[in-house]
Amino acid sequence: KKCNELSLILYSQNQDYTFDLAYALNEVTDNYEAFSKRRMPYDEIVNSMNLEIERYQRLIEALRRIPPVLDEISAVPDSIRLSKEELMSDYMHAGARPHRDASKDDTTAAPGDTASVGAPFMLDEEGREDREACLMYALSLLEMYSEARDRIVADNDHYEDLSNRLADAYNYAQSRYKIIQKRIFVDGQDDYFSVIRRFGRYSRTAMQDTRQKYMSALVESDLHDDNGDHGHHRHNESEWRGPVVAGFAIYIFFYLLLSLALSAAILYVLSKSVKSFSNEGLRSRRFGFIFLFASVIFALSIMIASQFVGQNFIRAASKHLLVYAWLLAAISASLLIRVKPEELNRSFLMYAPVMLLGLAVITFRIIFIPNRLVNLIFPPVLLLFFVWQLLLCHRYSNNLDRRDTVYSWITCVVFGITTVMAWTGYVLLSVQVVIWWLFQLAAVETVTALYDLLKIYSESIIARRKERYLLSHQILDEEKSGAFIVVTWFFDFLRKAVLPVLAVLSVPLCINMAAKVFDLSEICKEIFYQPFFNLSDTKGNPVLHLSLYKLVLVTSLFFVFKYIDYLAKALYRHDKLQKAMVKNEGGFVHANQVNITLANNLISILVWGIYIVVSINLLKIPMGALSIVAAGLATGLGLAMKDVLNNFIYGIQLMAGRVRVGDYIECDGVRGQVESITYQSTQIATLEGDIMAFTNTTLFNKNFRNLTKDNPYVFSKIPVGVSYGTDVEKARKVILEALEPFKKERDKYGRRMIGKRYGMQVTVEGFGDSSVNLAVKQFLLVENQPAIAASMREVIYRALAENGITIPFPQQDIYIKEYPAKENANQ
Repeated sequence: KKCNELSLILYSQNQDYTFDLAYALNEVTDNYEAFSKRRMPYDEIVNSMNLEIERYQRLIEALRRIPPVLDEISAVPDSIRLSKEELMSDYMHAGARPHRDASKDDTTAAPGDTASVGAPFMLDEEGREDREACLMYALSLLEMYSEARDRIVADNDHYEDLSNRLADAYNYAQSRYKIIQKRIFVDGQDDYFSVIRRFGRYSRTAMQDTRQKYMSALVESDLHDDNGDHGHHRHNESEWRGPVVAGFAIYIFFYLLLSLALSAAILYVLSKSVKSFSNEGLRSRRFGFIFLFASVIFALSIMIASQFVGQNFIRAASKHLLVYAWLLAAISASLLIRVKPEELNRSFLMYAPVMLLGLAVITFRIIFIPNRLVNLIFPPVLLLFFVWQLLLCHRYSNNLDRRDTVYSWITCVVFGITTVMAWTGYVLLSVQVVIWWLFQLAAVETVTALYDLLKIYSESIIARRKERYLLSHQILDEEKSGAFIVVTWFFDFLRKAVLPVLAVLSVPLCINMAAKVFDLSEICKEIFYQPFFNLSDTKGNPVLHLSLYKLVLVTSLFFVFKYIDYLAKALYRHDKLQKAMVKNEGGFVHANQVNITLANNLISILVWGIYIVVSINLLKIPMGALSIVAAGLATGLGLAMKDVLNNFIYGIQLMAGRVRVGDYIECDGVRGQVESITYQSTQIATLEGDIMAFTNTTLFNKNFRNLTKDNPYVFSKIPVGVSYGTDVEKARKVILEALEPFKKERDKYGRRMIGKRYGMQVTVEGFGDSSVNLAVKQFLLVENQPAIAASMREVIYRALAENGITIPFPQQDIYIKEYPAKENANQ
């Protein structure tokens, strides 16, 4: 019955009514695919029943052979009786010997017996009764299975005929889809300039199509039943006629007013009874909440009311309005979450054009508007909406949230592009693009709102968790990515993987939803899965296979693998830190004590290597071709990249532990902290604030010094000269007392500025020309050594001056010998 109805729907559609035709094609395609998925396994059932029939046949024969052997059982139908050849073959296969001739026995044989009467085993009277009961039961089952098999074979023939008919309709639908696809994307319709030139004739034709569609008589009522309830209710007027459409508009207007009234009442009650709804912030968002509540209530009311309405038109239209209402609710909720109260009304105004135009396009689908009428009214309407959106963007873009400004300008661009499409003849394509952007905008707004909700969640809940975690754990660098991975791993998973993947998947999802509104899902699937770039070699082997589906999948996997890379590095760093803390007995762990550079590089190579392999496999790039290319590159570039390879090898050695990020090194007289180690160079930040990079080969050739390999302190000597005759012991005491406060100073990590293990000493280094040379010796923190040494010199100078100890400056006596004048003259 359903197959007959689908055939009538499909073959009766006017080719100029694209929406109607697309609906019929979609119905046939959906039902054929559902039929194929739920297809009854008749062959399996018949084979199974044949096995059961054969089993009972052989069971009956086995019962008959038990001595005393019975004659042929007449109750077995000829159609299911085993032949004599089958019985003898089965008997001989069982290993039985041929029976002796009865005429040569002393006993007589029963007619039809295959065993002598004098067999060693014979059934007694009770056994014969049991056999008779078993035979009757087996015969009944055999007959039942035989009849069931015959019925199923007959059903299978009918089912095959139905399958062939549906397949014919499906093949016809696919060919019609190609025509619609060509009409929408390639040929287009009449451009609007030609429509204007023959406006009178074109408008009369459009009106004639409209009257024919909405006022025709003798139309089946259920040709467009979206709910699948196809009955044979004949009406003299179509459910898509003008009065029904007008009544539906009143029906929608009534529920819209009801939703607004209920929304305002709910908000009023909440503001009076719930304290959080009575503050100034929520009062300033009053319009937004009314719009949101009205959208939700409207969707619910339409959904409930459609269940009690008998007309197929209203039930079908309500389904699309339900989707549209939920989309409006998503946009409203996003604006309420993200936008400041003073910007909310302007934001709703900026989104008004796309919401209203979306409603107009949904209306086209609901009433199955004829093509010529769409061509006549949609291009100028689209132009008006484009101008409206452009004026709003020009006026309010500087007073909105930056993201809403971007979304509004993108909407304006979409309207501009679709306007050009419509005026150049691609009206149906412009309709499709507009409805896609409505869905896409709702998806973008949803993802954006989710990001804002995560930000709010991070600033409140996650921040408190981090504070509690810090009380019991030590974090080297709180600002470093992944420092709180134990606390934030699921939050990071949502922010770094789930939401980006949702954003990527929203594009094909919205395209499919937009296509489904106009029953063009098959075209969407073909475009989505059909490769737009399919490169093969001369033998036909694939070299590169690109489609939208695979690009979306590869892009989504990128964010998944990016999170895996981040998670693995963060967990490894956390594990190394915990082990270092245990090693230090819970004491301070400096950043350069945790060597994670090599592990991070290995994790990145492993994770992204797997990603590349998976992507290559998805894109159908043969691995053999890549291996040949890799071998050629290795051969051709091996000698030319000698220095690069040396740097690479030395870089691995450095990452293995000789130098760690955070270490202080000295090379060529330059001292600085290692900021990064790559496979080619090592970058350091010098004490003067400069950034320098040394190739890894240079570091090994110059025999660099790692100042913080084993501990964070470096030996420091501050020379001090005192005058000859000064009490050296007094000077030593004065210096040590003056520097005593430095022993208590600590850096921001709680470490002592002066190494406690070695202390501080003042020794006599030698005797200079002008002074006795003393030296203050201690181990200072490498990164603070210049600043600490400068402070110490200043303190030493003041302490010696206050205690009357002179620091002599270099001086030299010059003696001038004067000679007599005579001697001078002789000379």
